[in-house]
Amino acid sequence: MRWSAGIVAVALAASTQAAPAMGATAAPLRPVDFIVYGFSQSDVDQEDPQVYELDPDTTIRAIGKWSTAGDEASDYNFAQIGRYHAKGINFMGSGTASIIFAKDFATTEIFDDMSTRDADGNLVPHDEFGFPEPARRGNIFNPRYREYLLSWARIQVDGGVDGLNFDEINAGFSGGLKYGFNGNEGFDDYAIADFNRYLLAKYPAYTAADWKSRFGMTDDNIVRRDVPAGDLAANFNYRDYLRAGGWNLDPLNRANPLAAEWGRVVANRMYAEDTSFTATYIRRYWKGMVDEMRAYAWRTAHKRILISSNGLWPYVDFNSVGMYPWNPDEQTPDFRGADYVPVVDGHLNGAKSLQSQYRYLKDQSARIAGNVPVVVFIDWPSDMMTNYLNLPLQEKKDYWQIFGAEAYANGIFPSFHLKDTVGSPTATDLGMMDFFKTYTRFYKDHRELFKDNAVGAQAVRAGAANVSASLLVQRGTGKRSIHLVNHNYAQGIVPQSGFTVEADLASCPRRVTMVSPDFTGSKSPSFSCRQGKLRVTVDRLDYYNVISL
Repeated sequence: MRWSAGIVAVALAASTQAAPAMGATAAPLRPVDFIVYGFSQSDVDQEDPQVYELDPDTTIRAIGKWSTAGDEASDYNFAQIGRYHAKGINFMGSGTASIIFAKDFATTEIFDDMSTRDADGNLVPHDEFGFPEPARRGNIFNPRYREYLLSWARIQVDGGVDGLNFDEINAGFSGGLKYGFNGNEGFDDYAIADFNRYLLAKYPAYTAADWKSRFGMTDDNIVRRDVPAGDLAANFNYRDYLRAGGWNLDPLNRANPLAAEWGRVVANRMYAEDTSFTATYIRRYWKGMVDEMRAYAWRTAHKRILISSNGLWPYVDFNSVGMYPWNPDEQTPDFRGADYVPVVDGHLNGAKSLQSQYRYLKDQSARIAGNVPVVVFIDWPSDMMTNYLNLPLQEKKDYWQIFGAEAYANGIFPSFHLKDTVGSPTATDLGMMDFFKTYTRFYKDHRELFKDNAVGAQAVRAGAANVSASLLVQRGTGKRSIHLVNHNYAQGIVPQSGFTVEADLASCPRRVTMVSPDFTGSKSPSFSCRQGKLRVTVDRLDYYNVISL
């Protein structure tokens, strides 16, 4: 099987692309120091001047490889990287890791080989995207497909990017609209062969009798150690097993004895406790890709690059979590998941708190990836982005002053939305840029307050209704801060005044200082503390106050 012309071009470009021009100030590469994140994604040949106005520490993904745009070095506008660095902004490259089209490959045979298949071995369409041309998901189990992803990633590294964001790494397992998203996808020969390897490794002492009694295998279709795992004619063929059991249209059916072994893939999530086959091997292949790109960057440019992906993933430098409907972050009656952009009758529901959802993301990320920053962004195109775009201008600002602040208040970071690639109004179009520039100045000026914080174990009690309160403890320094977010809201914030905040601490602070993006300078509120029982009087809370202990 020959490679596509695009892949050949990519491989050649990766070996010949000149290094970026020198002279620009290097961007910071310590994610622990990133405090202000922006979301602006452009096509690979475009540039967004809004980024220079906002002046974030980094964007989630500045450019995005899509279809054939990005197969060759000449497709890119790498000159903008120097302009990013001159402002001290980190430049993240990116690309889709799963959506593919026929034109991306030289022949139909290659396209078919790169695509996912259902439990009958048929190619899975993804017409639900609404693209003008038929789309499919790429098969992460296919080594040629992984190399295809790495080929454009190498071009971006050669062009001088500071990091790479691989979007939707494990998206090719839903079954799509054709199967009602029931998981009937990913059952190609590559995956089936790996499934045999997984079963043999997990059950090294199993005999033929064990396979038959535990999983209902038959003599003519059973796992064998004396036959190569990829010989699906002589070794176990999971597709044949599913067909014989009547599960070929619904392979994750609970009646299937091997369904739990195979596992249910959750898009954009790689849970630490998931040791099923799909999680084990996707995790393994993802690590291989990450290791390869880090080694490539060091070998060719003697530089360290940052890695991220959409969702919660291991082996990353920061997790960038897209907020969209049908997410798995909260169990709701309609299965739409956590409501990250709460709207009622077209207006912002600022009375809702996202504290529990943000803490869930932070806790899960710590279990999955360790101590790396967690960033949330409004994903698109989605109902949540539509809801945000349709808010009145002041309520758009309120969204960031309430829910962006609440992210900071729980140790994670919002990514301020500037631009997408589907033609939605930009922040400038919406009249948001002046607000963003003014608002983010507070976080830049007080960046030492927001670095590397963990949620403290001690409860904080606010003596006013509709206030979410939290205690953050900074790793390394042990510095403590109490964060108050006002949810007293009715199509506009209703400030609260003259209330107390109490917390049980391991030790009393010597002094207390209060700062906020809602007032200039700092205040020294009255407080008392005996035997760790702290009591602070808050004169006024508009949107967000930070009490530094």
